[in-house]
Amino acid sequence: MANYTDWNQALIDYFIKGTPHGTKIYLSVDEDVIERIGYHFGQLSTSGTWVDDFCIAVRRKVIFEGQVNLQHLKGRDSQGLPKGVAFLCATILAASQMAQEEKISETNYFKRLREILALPGFARPLGMKFGNEAEEPLWREWNRWLMEDRFLLSAQRGGGAATYINYPISQSLLRRTDKDRLRKLFQEKQWQAEWDAQTLFAHVRREAGGFGIHLKDLLTENKQRHEAIVEALHQVYEQWKAQGCPTADKNNYCTWSRHLFCGLYRTEVPFLDQVDYSLYPKQQRGRSLESVEVKQGDDTYSLREERPGWYFPLECSVSQKELDNGAKYQISSPNDLDYLILPARDFWILIPDPQNPDSGAYASWQAPSLGTQFILLCKQELLSDIQRLRDENLLKSSLTTQPIFNNSGWVELQECMVVSQAWDGVFIKNQTLKYALQPSVKLSISLSGGLRVPKIGAWLVNHGPQITIFGFYSTAELKVTRLSDNQTILESSQSTNTSITLDFAHPDDYLIEATFAGESSQRLVKIVDWNYLDIEKYVLREVMPINSAYHIFGSVIEQNC
Repeated sequence: MANYTDWNQALIDYFIKGTPHGTKIYLSVDEDVIERIGYHFGQLSTSGTWVDDFCIAVRRKVIFEGQVNLQHLKGRDSQGLPKGVAFLCATILAASQMAQEEKISETNYFKRLREILALPGFARPLGMKFGNEAEEPLWREWNRWLMEDRFLLSAQRGGGAATYINYPISQSLLRRTDKDRLRKLFQEKQWQAEWDAQTLFAHVRREAGGFGIHLKDLLTENKQRHEAIVEALHQVYEQWKAQGCPTADKNNYCTWSRHLFCGLYRTEVPFLDQVDYSLYPKQQRGRSLESVEVKQGDDTYSLREERPGWYFPLECSVSQKELDNGAKYQISSPNDLDYLILPARDFWILIPDPQNPDSGAYASWQAPSLGTQFILLCKQELLSDIQRLRDENLLKSSLTTQPIFNNSGWVELQECMVVSQAWDGVFIKNQTLKYALQPSVKLSISLSGGLRVPKIGAWLVNHGPQITIFGFYSTAELKVTRLSDNQTILESSQSTNTSITLDFAHPDDYLIEATFAGESSQRLVKIVDWNYLDIEKYVLREVMPINSAYHIFGSVIEQNC
């Protein structure tokens, strides 16, 4: 049977693998997750279910003479991983098992945690003292590890009686009853389309009126968790389809999605005034896929990781037909994947490269943050909706449209930016476009300028980035913390939409936080010393013809031989 250490590492991998840096991580653990992880240990469950095996492994690690002992879970293991994550996941499993009608309280939470730990009673278990001596140090270590690995934390203490139980409750996104309700909806609507996450979210949100309080709040009110909820919904949908669209009570929790999805990667060819769109395959979160081969036409491509969360763009350009109708591309390896899918959409939102905004590349990495100019690729039939958003002063964009392909129905709008939060009273024909553009937060932190270190998303010491807080408020509280010693190096009130320069004089990892009126935003900054740089090996650059006499080779213009 897999032991505690096996589960600890597998759970960390599940939530980190294929996840882009800068993502806010939720340890959203339930029976589905545990069964899926256990199935891929490559051995049989010894207790009937993998959830039982997991609970037994946790009990053997933390229960001594009928009490909980967490002292030996503090710190990190020989691989540098936090040792307490599997126990934290057991507490989140308890939170996920609370039905949506249950009032969140210490009593019903600890009742379920005691069931997992096989302890009688209802109150906080013996050994888990109320305060810093119990589970909170494990949460702090997990949060510290996440930030060191350039992920954003989500687990925070609450207030009053919920001071410490807020940690696990805040991690549980979709409870068991929520997932059952969603599967029932998919079954009733007979949805089987190859939707990406944002398109699915738009369809589910239209049905929110029939959901329970918890799920309805996640879909319509809880803006801080928006991106995580969008991904979680899509994972449930893809798992349900992979099982053959069963009824809600006949689920095989071990099933993974059999598809990879892709976005678009946009490049411009200098001097030729030519725009190209390429397939940009997205990695499957929670799963390590060593070798993936995709057929596109007569060619076969091996997918290689370009950055966490994404493979390199494929070489062939996307055609108008593929944009119009979507497309499927056969995956020949591994055999438990079927297709790479370009979903059929009416629009695509493309933002500058988060790791190198000055590169000129745009892609569908994520929703645009406040203050970020983006490109909107859309069908011409959406232009009336976009004009409505302009007229309501919700969106600004270039006044002219750029046609894509010859005589096609696709156009580009450049220099787009969301400029208002007052979207609730505005209605347009394409609600999916509204949900995609409507800001889910009221504060955003932008980093610009400085000297970036290629590939690692860092800046050089004494040449750090300028910080701008974008938001719909006039001011916000700015706090900058050095992570190595948890030292606050700046804490002040700052005007929004105005850049400031901060002296990052020491190599380290820094957490930047902006808060106002209960809203918050976070960014991580890594500052490295000059000796961190390596001399790049010579790489043959692509030769691009300018005309019949000259070509461009890297930064050099040469005459043709």
